[in-house]
Amino acid sequence: MKAKNTIFYYLSLYVLLMLLFSCSTTKKEAVKTVPENCITSKIKFRLANFDKQGLLREDDLKNPIDYEFCIPNTPEALNKINEIDSSIKPTKSKGRTKCNDDYVLMMGNSYGKDIKKILCTLSQLDFVTEINRVYWE
Repeated sequence: MKAKNTIFYYLSLYVLLMLLFSCSTTKKEAVKTVPENCITSKIKFRLANFDKQGLLREDDLKNPIDYEFCIPNTPEALNKINEIDSSIKPTKSKGRTKCNDDYVLMMGNSYGKDIKKILCTLSQLDFVTEINRVYWE
Protein backbone atom coordinates (compact mmCIF):
# COMPACT_ATOMS: atom_id res chain seq x y z
CA MET A 1 0.00 0.00 0.00
CA LYS A 2 2.87 2.32 0.87
CA ALA A 3 4.52 1.62 -2.49
CA LYS A 4 1.29 2.57 -4.32
CA ASN A 5 1.11 5.88 -2.39
CA THR A 6 4.75 6.62 -3.20
CA ILE A 7 4.19 5.91 -6.91
CA PHE A 8 1.03 8.04 -6.88
CA TYR A 9 2.93 10.87 -5.11
CA TYR A 10 5.79 10.89 -7.64
CA LEU A 11 3.44 10.55 -10.59
CA SER A 12 1.36 13.48 -9.33
CA LEU A 13 4.50 15.53 -8.73
CA TYR A 14 5.74 14.71 -12.23
CA VAL A 15 2.43 15.76 -13.84
CA LEU A 16 2.36 18.98 -11.80
CA LEU A 17 5.92 19.85 -12.79
CA MET A 18 5.21 19.09 -16.44
CA LEU A 19 2.19 21.39 -16.37
CA LEU A 20 4.14 24.11 -14.63
CA PHE A 21 7.08 24.08 -17.04
CA SER A 22 4.98 23.61 -20.15
CA CYS A 23 3.12 26.86 -19.56
CA SER A 24 4.52 29.76 -21.51
CA THR A 25 3.95 33.42 -20.96
CA THR A 26 1.80 35.15 -23.49
CA LYS A 27 3.70 37.30 -25.91
CA LYS A 28 2.37 40.63 -27.05
CA GLU A 29 1.94 40.62 -30.76
CA ALA A 30 3.54 43.25 -32.90
CA VAL A 31 1.15 45.92 -34.07
CA LYS A 32 0.90 45.09 -37.76
CA THR A 33 -0.61 48.29 -39.07
CA VAL A 34 1.30 51.25 -40.44
CA PRO A 35 -0.32 54.70 -40.20
CA GLU A 36 -1.82 56.18 -43.34
CA ASN A 37 0.26 58.58 -45.42
CA CYS A 38 3.46 56.92 -44.21
CA ILE A 39 6.30 57.16 -46.72
CA THR A 40 7.85 53.81 -45.86
CA SER A 41 10.45 54.10 -48.62
CA LYS A 42 12.21 56.74 -46.47
CA ILE A 43 12.30 54.43 -43.45
CA LYS A 44 15.17 52.00 -44.05
CA PHE A 45 13.98 49.32 -41.61
CA ARG A 46 10.72 47.44 -41.11
CA LEU A 47 7.98 49.03 -39.06
CA ALA A 48 5.78 45.94 -38.94
CA ASN A 49 7.59 44.26 -36.03
CA PHE A 50 7.26 47.11 -33.50
CA ASP A 51 4.83 46.75 -30.62
CA LYS A 52 2.93 49.54 -28.85
CA GLN A 53 5.82 50.12 -26.44
CA GLY A 54 8.25 50.85 -29.26
CA LEU A 55 10.02 47.51 -28.94
CA LEU A 56 11.23 45.73 -32.05
CA ARG A 57 10.67 42.00 -32.13
CA GLU A 58 13.57 40.11 -33.69
CA ASP A 59 13.62 36.37 -33.25
CA ASP A 60 12.48 35.89 -29.63
CA LEU A 61 13.89 39.20 -28.38
CA LYS A 62 12.21 42.56 -28.01
CA ASN A 63 14.39 45.65 -27.83
CA PRO A 64 14.10 49.37 -28.47
CA ILE A 65 16.19 50.78 -31.30
CA ASP A 66 17.97 54.04 -31.98
CA TYR A 67 17.43 55.76 -35.32
CA GLU A 68 18.99 58.71 -37.16
CA PHE A 69 18.21 61.12 -39.96
CA CYS A 70 19.50 64.40 -41.35
CA ILE A 71 17.69 67.73 -41.35
CA PRO A 72 18.71 71.22 -42.44
CA ASN A 73 20.58 73.02 -39.66
CA THR A 74 17.92 75.70 -39.26
CA PRO A 75 15.79 76.72 -36.27
CA GLU A 76 12.61 76.00 -38.27
CA ALA A 77 13.61 72.40 -39.01
CA LEU A 78 14.78 71.80 -35.43
CA ASN A 79 11.51 73.22 -34.06
CA LYS A 80 9.45 71.00 -36.38
CA ILE A 81 11.29 67.88 -35.13
CA ASN A 82 10.83 69.03 -31.53
CA GLU A 83 7.07 69.32 -32.12
CA ILE A 84 6.94 65.73 -33.37
CA ASP A 85 9.08 64.23 -30.57
CA SER A 86 11.02 66.37 -28.13
CA SER A 87 13.33 63.46 -27.22
CA ILE A 88 14.92 63.45 -30.70
CA LYS A 89 18.19 65.32 -30.31
CA PRO A 90 20.83 66.77 -32.66
CA THR A 91 24.31 65.26 -32.59
CA LYS A 92 27.71 66.49 -33.74
CA SER A 93 28.36 63.38 -35.84
CA LYS A 94 27.54 62.84 -39.50
CA GLY A 95 26.45 59.27 -38.67
CA ARG A 96 25.99 56.47 -41.15
CA THR A 97 23.51 58.68 -42.92
CA LYS A 98 26.42 61.00 -43.82
CA CYS A 99 24.74 64.37 -43.45
CA ASN A 100 25.87 67.23 -45.69
CA ASP A 101 27.74 70.15 -44.09
CA ASP A 102 24.64 72.34 -43.90
CA TYR A 103 22.61 69.55 -42.25
CA VAL A 104 22.58 68.17 -38.71
CA LEU A 105 22.21 64.54 -37.68
CA MET A 106 19.21 63.88 -35.44
CA MET A 107 18.98 60.80 -33.23
CA GLY A 108 16.00 59.24 -31.51
CA ASN A 109 15.00 56.11 -29.63
CA SER A 110 11.88 53.98 -29.98
CA TYR A 111 11.37 52.96 -26.34
CA GLY A 112 8.01 53.72 -24.77
CA LYS A 113 6.61 55.57 -27.77
CA ASP A 114 4.20 55.15 -30.63
CA ILE A 115 7.23 54.79 -32.86
CA LYS A 116 5.25 54.00 -36.00
CA LYS A 117 3.36 57.28 -35.74
CA ILE A 118 6.55 59.26 -35.00
CA LEU A 119 8.55 57.72 -37.85
CA CYS A 120 5.68 58.09 -40.30
CA THR A 121 5.23 61.74 -39.33
CA LEU A 122 8.96 62.31 -39.83
CA SER A 123 8.81 60.55 -43.20
CA GLN A 124 6.21 63.07 -44.39
CA LEU A 125 8.62 65.99 -43.95
CA ASP A 126 10.09 67.09 -47.27
CA PHE A 127 13.52 67.77 -45.78
CA VAL A 128 13.86 64.25 -44.30
CA THR A 129 15.14 62.00 -47.08
CA GLU A 130 15.82 58.81 -45.13
CA ILE A 131 15.61 57.41 -41.62
CA ASN A 132 18.20 54.77 -40.70
CA ARG A 133 18.56 52.39 -37.80
CA VAL A 134 21.62 52.98 -35.61
CA TYR A 135 23.86 49.98 -35.03
CA TRP A 136 26.24 50.72 -32.17
CA GLU A 137 29.61 49.12 -32.74
